[in-house]
Amino acid sequence: MKKTLLTLAVSISGLLAASNAGAVLVSVSGPTSSIGGSAEIIAAPPNADDDAAFNTGIQGFNEAIGVLLAADLMVDGGPIAAGMRIDSHMIFLNSGPGDSNQRIDHGTGAGFQGGVEFTFDGMVLGVMSDGIGQLEFNSTPLLGAAGTTYPAGTFTARGMEGNPLDGLFNNDWYSFSGNTITLGMEVTEPGDWIRVVTVSQVPLPATLPLLGGALGLMGFLRWRRQRRLA
Repeated sequence: MKKTLLTLAVSISGLLAASNAGAVLVSVSGPTSSIGGSAEIIAAPPNADDDAAFNTGIQGFNEAIGVLLAADLMVDGGPIAAGMRIDSHMIFLNSGPGDSNQRIDHGTGAGFQGGVEFTFDGMVLGVMSDGIGQLEFNSTPLLGAAGTTYPAGTFTARGMEGNPLDGLFNNDWYSFSGNTITLGMEVTEPGDWIRVVTVSQVPLPATLPLLGGALGLMGFLRWRRQRRLA
């Protein structure tokens, strides 16, 4: 009986892992930055503060997965409606702690060769990119990555300082369609941080009844074992 319970527990653990297996950044492509850095997908860092997470090219990481919105969520241009199940992802470019003289252009500038393109497993619903990072800051308690420390407040140039799409791409910009976002960032210190919200692909509503049944079966088997021992 103990072996049966252990096997069932492992199965439930696998079910929980499978329910969170989706909701990811799928791929990234684009030119190198002005200092030779490549765009990358990384694991969520333990510290995402301005002076703790830095790079030589635009990077992205996954944050919260399968969040059911209890209220409207504000993004650039308006709200995402309550009732949606969403995932969040952070995309950033930061030149390093206190390095105010290091300028990095990635997908921007006079030598523009195209933006950096991130592809997700779900459709992009919206972006939080306002200059001081207010939208991002407001949503971090709900959408931040578990175990990651974020800045304690907003600050100047935390988000994008401009989105001109003027043909020169000489500042910060983005556009999205379907499950991709294309963007460029120009930074010194501090860098640019934006949050991207996508439709969640985690099948939580389908797996929860199965999980509940499995847990009930575990309880029943444990009760039978205790009754036999009594």
